[in-house]
Amino acid sequence: MEQEEAAEKVKTAGNESSLLLTGLEGNTLYHLTVRAYNAAGYGPPSTAVRVATKKSPPSQAPSNVMWIQDGSHVSLGWEPVRPLANESEVMGYKVLLRQEGQSNSQVIETQKTSAVVILPDVGVYIIEVCAVSEGGDGTASPQIRVPSYAGGKVTSAQSTLHIFSTSSSSVTLLLVLMVPSTSW
Repeated sequence: MEQEEAAEKVKTAGNESSLLLTGLEGNTLYHLTVRAYNAAGYGPPSTAVRVATKKSPPSQAPSNVMWIQDGSHVSLGWEPVRPLANESEVMGYKVLLRQEGQSNSQVIETQKTSAVVILPDVGVYIIEVCAVSEGGDGTASPQIRVPSYAGGKVTSAQSTLHIFSTSSSSVTLLLVLMVPSTSW
C-alpha cells in the first residue's frame, strides 16, 4: 500500500538480471516492480507483480518431550505443536542429534510425534526436536542430554524413562527400574 517513493529499493550490480530478497515479513503481500537504470536515469517500471510470503514457522517448541533409553536406542515422544493463526501448519518434525562437542547434527524427519534414534558411539548426545512447516523449521525444544555407555548395551533392568516438561517452571525426571520377573 506504499507509494513508490516510500518503497524500499534494491539495486543489482552491472547487468545482473536476478536478485534474492531476504528479510521479508512472513504472511505478507508484496508488490514488486523492476526498473532499468544507467547514467541517464531510470527507465519506466515493469508491470507490478504481487507476491505473498508464506506464514512464519510455529513459534512454540514441542513440549513434554519424553524419552526412554535401552542401550544405544533412544525412543522419543512429545506433545504436538499447535501453530498460532498467523503461523504455518505443522507438516512434521525434525529430531536433531549430535554428539556433545561436535557441531554437525544428524537429522531424522518424521510425520509422527515420536521417533527412535540410535546413538552410534560412546559419549554424551544432545537431542532437540522442532516442528517443520511450509514456512520453515519452528522453535527447537530444550536440549536433552543422553549418555551412550561403553559396550553400547544397557540391560532392561537399567532402562530409564525421562520426562522433560517445558510448560512449567519445574523439570520432572522419572526413573523407572524394570526388574525381570523370575520363574518359580
